[in-house]
Amino acid sequence: MDLERAELVLRRLRAVPEGFVTTYGDLCPGAPRFAGQVLAACEDPDLPWQRAVRADGSLAKGERQRALLEREGVPFAGTRVRMELVRVPAEALDELAG
Repeated sequence: MDLERAELVLRRLRAVPEGFVTTYGDLCPGAPRFAGQVLAACEDPDLPWQRAVRADGSLAKGERQRALLEREGVPFAGTRVRMELVRVPAEALDELAG
């Protein structure tokens, strides 16, 4: 695994504010599956993993993820996050992550 790229994925995810989400593709443009692999391998209990969702707003981790996001105030339309209201795009992640 490319450790430098993995650290960037984690730094970007940690930069997503509470109540917002980003996509796997925003965490690692061009390689969303790599972002998923990094998150799956990360054992940091403080990582806000729930803030990473699929591009269509659906959840990879189902009800557990939804419960955590709802506690943060993330809005849903049915089973999907209302991305137009709470998505933090890649460009903004770079600014937030510094």
